[in-house]
Amino acid sequence: MKKISFIGLGNMGYEMALNLAEAKYEVTGYDIVKEKYKKLEANNIKCANSIDEAIRSADVIISMLPDGKIVRYVWNEIVSVLKNKPLAIDCSTIDIENASYFHKLTDERNIKALDAPVSGGVIGAKKATLTFMVGGNEKDYNEAKPIFDVMGNKSVLCGLATSGQAVKICNNMLLAVTMVGVSESFNLAESLKIDLNKLFEVISTSSGSCWAVNNYCPVKDVGPVSPVDNNFKAGFSSKLMHKDLSLAISAAEDNNVKVDFTKQAFNFFSNIIENNNGEKDFSFIKEYLK
Repeated sequence: MKKISFIGLGNMGYEMALNLAEAKYEVTGYDIVKEKYKKLEANNIKCANSIDEAIRSADVIISMLPDGKIVRYVWNEIVSVLKNKPLAIDCSTIDIENASYFHKLTDERNIKALDAPVSGGVIGAKKATLTFMVGGNEKDYNEAKPIFDVMGNKSVLCGLATSGQAVKICNNMLLAVTMVGVSESFNLAESLKIDLNKLFEVISTSSGSCWAVNNYCPVKDVGPVSPVDNNFKAGFSSKLMHKDLSLAISAAEDNNVKVDFTKQAFNFFSNIIENNNGEKDFSFIKEYLK
C-alpha cells in the first residue's frame, strides 16, 4: 500500500486525508496549524511537525493549499528536502502561472507531477464525491487514479500540465454566474408569492435545470440539504469563490476574452466580503441580492 503525505489539512484537506486513511493508505499529514492533529491521529493518520518529517519515504505527496503563493513556497521547501522521487499532486486551486511553476519545479528534478484541483466543496470532500480536474501526462494520471477514486467519484484527465487548473477556473466561473441567476430567479419567485418547492420541482426537471438548483438550492428547506439549511455555513465560502473569480478574470484578460458577467459576479462577492460575510457559503449571494 502506498505511503501518502498530505500537506494542508484545512477544511478540504482534513476530509480528504481522512478518506485516504479509511481506505487503508498509510497517511502522514502536515499543516502549520496543528489544531486538528489529535482528531487525525485518532483516525490512524500520523501528523508531522515539519514538511521534512511529513514527506520522508512518501510514495505520493498531495498538497491542498490556499493560494498560488503558498503552493510555490511549500513545493520549493518540499523539493529541497526530498530524498526520493514520489508522485506529486497539487489539489489546490491556483493561477496558471503558479501551476506552471509547480510543474517546472518538479520537472527539473524528474518528479512526476499532476495539477488536480477539485470541485465539490467541503461536503464533497467529506462524502468522497469530489470531481478532480487533472493536468499532466496519462501515465502519471493512471497511477494516481485509484487515489482520486478514494477521495471522489470522478476524475478527468483534462490535458497536459496546468490543464486541470484551466478547467477548474472555467468551471467555477460558470458556477458563480449560474448561482447569481438562480438567486435572482428565486428572489423574484418570492416576491410573486410562488410556492418555492413547486418552482424547484419545475426548474430541476426543465430547461432551467442546473447544478446550483438541483444540488445546492440557496433556499431553506427546498431541494437537497445545502448550506442555506445551516445558516450558510460554508461548503465553499464566498471568500474562496471571490478568489476563483479573480483567477478567471486574470486568465481572461491575459487571453483577451470578454467576461462581463464574471466581472459583475466578482463585484457582488467583493461586496459580500466587505460586509464581513466572506466566510459564509457562496450561495449567500441570494441574500445579498435581496
